[in-house]
Amino acid sequence: MRINLQSFTLALTMLLFSAHSHSQIALGFDIQVNDPARLISAMDEYTASQTGQSIPGTAILSQYIANGNSPATHNLAVFYPTIEGMDEAFLRNSLSEDWAKLISELGASSTTVLNVMFEPTGLTNGNSDAVTSDLYASRWLVIDVTDEASFAAEWQKLVAADSEDWDVNASLWRIIGRGDATGSHLISYQANNFSTLLSVRNSERPGMASFQRAVNSISSVYSINMVNTVKVWTNQ
Repeated sequence: MRINLQSFTLALTMLLFSAHSHSQIALGFDIQVNDPARLISAMDEYTASQTGQSIPGTAILSQYIANGNSPATHNLAVFYPTIEGMDEAFLRNSLSEDWAKLISELGASSTTVLNVMFEPTGLTNGNSDAVTSDLYASRWLVIDVTDEASFAAEWQKLVAADSEDWDVNASLWRIIGRGDATGSHLISYQANNFSTLLSVRNSERPGMASFQRAVNSISSVYSINMVNTVKVWTNQ
């Protein structure tokens, strides 16, 4: 059975937020959470532990507000500043009791629906300063692209045409490890709240009609998800 890719993140987000604006690689987990307080407590404890303090990176827990028929209630994305840093994290965690306890607590408080690896394409709308709140709102579009260069060029035209008054941070990510899930890319739109995020609809964006005509034959949208950030853990 094919699975519609609902994330990521990440906080499933390319330069989604200043805390991980320089990330080179990320892991995203769609999870069904049965005890949010226990999961957050476990993440708090691990981040404060000797192992957690020794690994540079940012973890973002987001709650799905709207994500269709997916059983996932939350998304947990982990961003690393370098690929080498991710390798080091894997090694440190494999030998760590702190990590073993975290995995046990995550298993007791949630079930993984899917997980992916993704990386920034380097393309944004250049408006990362728009997001000033830790608990920001996001819209994630998971898409399948057959011609990345052409799609990216058209998407840059789209966001360049958006109003400067729309305080939204937009970014394009490439999904490089997806298993049997669908979707090759993730588009993220972030704002301090949903009022700002939804203040401009697609039908009102000046470049949307031409963008849709240009990418119709080279891309397909699999899911459009609305999420709220719950908590961010950072060790840079």
